[in-house]
Amino acid sequence: MIIIDKIIYWNDHETVLFAVEELRRLMREAGHESTIDARAAFTVLNENMYRIILLTTNEYHSLVDIKKTITLTEDGFALIRSENDMWIIGNEPRSILYGVYMYCKKQFGYQWIELDKETIVHPHSPKKEELYIHEPMFARRGNIIETINDPGYINSLIDWGVKNGQNEYFFTFFLWDEIKSYVTQTLKKRNAQVTLGGHSLSYLLREIQKNTDENMLKQDEKLKFFAENTYLQDKVIQKIVAICLENKVITRISLWPEDIGIDEKNASGFLPTYIRFTDRLKEGLGKEGLHVEVEYIVYNAGLSWSMLERESQTEASDQVDVLYAYWGRDYSSAIDSSDPRQIRAHQALQDWNNQTKKGGKSLTVLEYYSDHFMLTDLFPPLLMRIQQDLHDYKQLNINGVLNLIVPTHQKQQYPELEVNYPWKWINHFNNYVYTRIAWGEQYEMIAEDYFAVFNEDKAAIHEMLIEVEKLVSQHTKWNAPLFPARVVDPEKVHEPMTQLMVQAYLKEVYDCLSAWDVSEIDSLLAIQTKDNFRAFSAKEMMLIYFYYLKKGTEIYTNAWALKGEK
Repeated sequence: MIIIDKIIYWNDHETVLFAVEELRRLMREAGHESTIDARAAFTVLNENMYRIILLTTNEYHSLVDIKKTITLTEDGFALIRSENDMWIIGNEPRSILYGVYMYCKKQFGYQWIELDKETIVHPHSPKKEELYIHEPMFARRGNIIETINDPGYINSLIDWGVKNGQNEYFFTFFLWDEIKSYVTQTLKKRNAQVTLGGHSLSYLLREIQKNTDENMLKQDEKLKFFAENTYLQDKVIQKIVAICLENKVITRISLWPEDIGIDEKNASGFLPTYIRFTDRLKEGLGKEGLHVEVEYIVYNAGLSWSMLERESQTEASDQVDVLYAYWGRDYSSAIDSSDPRQIRAHQALQDWNNQTKKGGKSLTVLEYYSDHFMLTDLFPPLLMRIQQDLHDYKQLNINGVLNLIVPTHQKQQYPELEVNYPWKWINHFNNYVYTRIAWGEQYEMIAEDYFAVFNEDKAAIHEMLIEVEKLVSQHTKWNAPLFPARVVDPEKVHEPMTQLMVQAYLKEVYDCLSAWDVSEIDSLLAIQTKDNFRAFSAKEMMLIYFYYLKKGTEIYTNAWALKGEK
C-alpha cells in the first residue's frame, strides 16, 4: 500500500508558505514526494494518506476535536503525532518554520552544521514521539554584523542561522544601506527580526548633511550630541523614522554613541541624556504608527567605566530596552570570576538587569565569541566558555544574547599570516556552539553532531580543541592592559610591558602546538585561500586552523622578542 504525504497549511502568511516550500524540498531530497493543500482539504480523510499539518497555536486550539492543549512561549513549537497526522504547531509563523526544520532533523536525519552545507545523517530508527515541545533558552538569538559588506555570506548566515534557531540580525545603518537590496527578501521570508544601529551616528549625520546645510560634528562633539543639540537630534530621529517607514522589515533600533571613551569630567550626566534621546526616538517612531522597539547600549567604550556602570541618579528607562557590552574580558574565565575588572563588569550587568526589569523592560548581552578583533587571529575555540556563559546568563534571567561577528583586521607586517587566513570558517565554530545552545539544545548533542564527521578521530579532536581553548583563550586577559593594542600588536605597545610575560606565554603556546603534527596538509596550503574552505574536508580545515594558530604564535613570539621583552 502506498502512503501519500500531504502537506496542509492553515494560512498564507509569507513565512508559513516558505515553511511549506522548505518542508516539500527537504522531504523530496530525502526521497519522499508530497502534495500540498490549504486548510479546506483538512476535512478530507484518507487512510492511505499521511498528513503533515502546519498551523499556529491559536489555529490549533480553534479546532473542536483537539486532544491536547498546547502552551508555548515566543518562538516555541510543538510536534504532535496522532495516527496518520503530524501536527507542526508554532506560536507564530517563524516558529512553524523552526518546527519544520526540527521535524526534518528528527524524521530524516538532516543536519546544518557548516554554512551552505545540508547533510542527511540517516537515523537508525526515527523516534516516534507523540509529543515534542521545544522552547528557546533566550528570546533574542542572532548575529551582529557591523562592517562585512558581503551579501552572499550574510544570506548564508541568515539561512543557516534560522535553521539552527536564530531569530535576529543586527546591522549598522551604513552596512544596511549597502546590502538591504540583497538580504531583505531572505530576512522577510523567514520573518526574522532586524535591528539597525551600532556606531552609526556619523553616517546618519552625513546623510542629513547631504540634504541640508548642517555642519558635521567634530569627534569630541559627538558624545555631546545626546545632551546639547536637540535640533540635530530631531533631524536624526526623522531620518531613522524615514528609514523604518521605507524598510518594514526593521523591528528594532539600537543607535550607539561613537566608539570613543568619555573622560571623567564629562561622564556625569552622559548616560541619562543618552537614555532620554532613546526615549524620544521611541516616541517619534510610535507617532508614525511604527511598532519598532528601541534600546540603548551600556558599554565601556575606550575602557571607560562611566559608560558601563550606572550612577545612583541614573535610572533605567521604562520605555526602551538595554544592550550590555563589556569590552576587554578575559575569556579564559567565567563572567563571575574573581578578577577585579570582571567583578565590576558583573556587578554592572546585575545592576542594569535589575533596574531594567523594575521598569518592565529587558536586557540583552552582546558577546564577542566570533569577533576576530577582540579574539585576534590567535582565535580560540570557546566551546566550554560559551556553554558556561549562556547558562550563567540564563541563571540571571537575561532576555537575550547576541554574538558579534568581526573579520580579521589585516596587518601589512604579516602578509604570510593574513592573506589566506580562513576567518569565516574559523569563527563559525564559536557561532555554531553559541547558536545551538542559545536555541536551547544540550552541549553533548551539539558536540556529537559537530565532531561526528571526524569518525574515529572525533573524541581526540574534541579533546584537542578543549586543550586549545584552555591555552589560547588566556591571551584575551591582555586586551585591557595593552589597550588599544592587543597581544598581536607589539608594534603599538610603547610602554614597557615586561611584567606581563607576553613573549613567554606565546612561546609556551607555540611549543604546545608544535607537538601536533599538521604536516599532512602542507601540500594543501598551495591551493588554500581565505574563502575556499568548502573545497576541503572538516578534518583538513581543522588542521589548516592549527597551522595558522601555530604560525601566528611563532610570528608574534618573534615580534615581541624584537621589542626586547623578556
